[in-house]
Amino acid sequence: MILKGREGVLRILDSADVLHGVAPRDDATVDMVHFDGASTYTNLTANLDTDDTTYANNMLADNDDRIYIGSDIPFARISFLKGGGAEYAAGSGALKLYYFNGTDFNSTLAGSSDGTFISPDCFAKDGIISFKAPADWGIGANAFNANLDSDKYYIYLQTTTSSTTDVDVDLLCPVDGQYFEVAFSKMDFNGPIGRARPDEILVMERGLVNSKMHYVNTSVMKLYEPIPISFSCLIDDTYNKNDIELALACGNPGSTRWTSTGTTSKATTMNDGSVANPAFADPTNKKAVNVQILFTSTASGGLDFGWAYYETYFPGNEITVSEGEDGNILTAAGGVYGVIEMTRILANRY
Repeated sequence: MILKGREGVLRILDSADVLHGVAPRDDATVDMVHFDGASTYTNLTANLDTDDTTYANNMLADNDDRIYIGSDIPFARISFLKGGGAEYAAGSGALKLYYFNGTDFNSTLAGSSDGTFISPDCFAKDGIISFKAPADWGIGANAFNANLDSDKYYIYLQTTTSSTTDVDVDLLCPVDGQYFEVAFSKMDFNGPIGRARPDEILVMERGLVNSKMHYVNTSVMKLYEPIPISFSCLIDDTYNKNDIELALACGNPGSTRWTSTGTTSKATTMNDGSVANPAFADPTNKKAVNVQILFTSTASGGLDFGWAYYETYFPGNEITVSEGEDGNILTAAGGVYGVIEMTRILANRY
């Protein structure tokens, strides 16, 4: 994939779980509302937005209960912590997730992963619930439900069955990573839109074509080898070379939304879909970041589009910032070790 002359936003993220509404993501506001499946709505934001001594007791007692979770910025991860000393939810079954598509909540969230699940029940352990941020995610849910805010991106959660032990919840809040973001123009970008799969070789029985012939996978190294990624673009001169280098190295650029040494994103995704990718042998001096790039579009109804690259490593000697006739030019080259996804919304999934 090569895109030239485009404008948009480049976001570099670490894999820390930063609560929305808490520094450095205190620029985001959240709203959590419980519905009992009949007629009663209860705002539980104060009970669920921080890891503290306030709890939401007996939440999601029945499978027609809902908990609406909203933030005024898109998100793709929710942190869950049990509280109150009660048992985890037993008999709750799998978790169901829906989002507001600008009209209603009938759309199921794709690509969801429930880190609270221990078979056969959700909310069985502390963990992260993640999903792929939908392209048609909309605000204005209050027109659909007056108990919700007009400026939030909402999803809601339900359990498959009514739990025999109602879960108490200390924390159920959107989280994001620390990030450093720059607006760009005249982008020259080269990167993959997917990852290669292992080759397959046909094995026959003594050269015969019969029911016993089959395929076997060759080396799975293709799943884990880094894929080259590089870009150059014009950036605003207020973002200096040191800040960008520190962000790409998962350090601490000291920006508004990245305030401490970054947490590497290496080993946070699963290229085969089931086993976490390996960490670097030298995790102290070699850190990976998540890179999301969103191009401003005038096509497809004006929807922005881009790609998310997880577990991406940029060697320091492959990052440069230089001054050109039109402004500061950022150039970087590295390798993508993790999952690659198309995206239309900037939201950290891993």
